[in-house]
Amino acid sequence: MNRRTFLRTSAASAAFLTPLRSVSASETHASIHPPNKEVLGRLPSLMELATLPGIGMAVIGPEKPMWQHYAGVANLNTKSPITPDSLFPGCSLGKPIFACLVLRLAQENRLDLDLPLNTYLKDDALTGNWGDQVTARHVLSHTTGLPNWRWEKDQKLTPVFEPGSRFGYSGEGFFHLQRVVEHVTGTGFEALMQEQIFKPLNMHSSTFLWLADAKDRLVAGHRGTDPFYNRDLAINIFGIVQSGGKPLSFWTQEEIAAALMKKFNRTSPPPPNEFVPNVAFSLLTTVTDYARFLAALLDPADTSLGLSATTRTQMWTPVSHINSALSWGLGIGVEKTEAASYLWQWGDNGGWKNIILADPPTQTAIAIFTNGSNGQHVNERIVRAITGIDHPIFLWI
Repeated sequence: MNRRTFLRTSAASAAFLTPLRSVSASETHASIHPPNKEVLGRLPSLMELATLPGIGMAVIGPEKPMWQHYAGVANLNTKSPITPDSLFPGCSLGKPIFACLVLRLAQENRLDLDLPLNTYLKDDALTGNWGDQVTARHVLSHTTGLPNWRWEKDQKLTPVFEPGSRFGYSGEGFFHLQRVVEHVTGTGFEALMQEQIFKPLNMHSSTFLWLADAKDRLVAGHRGTDPFYNRDLAINIFGIVQSGGKPLSFWTQEEIAAALMKKFNRTSPPPPNEFVPNVAFSLLTTVTDYARFLAALLDPADTSLGLSATTRTQMWTPVSHINSALSWGLGIGVEKTEAASYLWQWGDNGGWKNIILADPPTQTAIAIFTNGSNGQHVNERIVRAITGIDHPIFLWI
């Protein structure tokens, strides 16, 4: 169901002729706050209209307890409820987390944001007229010229436009930078994220690979009423790592690829758009964990991420422009409205639709995770309700 069809369907019910609002139009402001009782009272009807099985959300603010709300089920067949322990696929919400690590490496002079990536990683080097120009800064701002993913076997990774000249969203660019970071640090990606990000932030339920208890906590995706999972490869790799007798830091992309080819008698590893751990899409996390990351990102006094005030400002400053309202900083989107400028990122793996929206000046943010293909329609209504304005991001994603 597309956006216009959804809106026409919603309009058929008198209860939804008026957009959900927590504040009046005259009270529009940047601060993000929890939905009021009226909004939460309408949420079950919105979920029913959108065929959305489950939702989890959190609102964070400075020096305030984290507000959370959960509704619906993780799987329409088993009827297991959404809870604070539910593991959601974060999809692209892993990219801002990874960006913080990259920016800290740059801050520590271990990685140069403006040095061509081919300098660091010669295996599977970027090719073509502009391959030697692509940098980490281009990756974080989605200006590499690389495709979102390579879809043809043995296709070389080649920019299709001059890096830095315009915006072009690329998940594979982030995966390539993931490999560069492994080479720079000499540490496997999952171990690096656990040691440098997840453990310092007490994000104990977050991983780009798999967790021992993940099967019982994982939220299914849904297309309509059909639940599904897509974690077989992650489970296999987790088993290889667990039984391999080597520390997690050993398992770089190259080591995992070699182990997979040996185990399954393959001549080549899975393509990048299927490989895990993968910064572009394989994050598993809870609503609470992700809210902890947002709180640390927005609080200049929080040292968990190791980012200086200058680095945070660089991250949030637009580099590439999508349209008059949307642009991209270094690892996160920037939305300009009449009320304020917000940080944002969306996540979409088909049956899971997520959104984050943050207001740095007030140190407030919301994270919403859903497990249905129409989830973004509900997310849009919630975000509109708590901010009192329409957000251009939902016209673009």
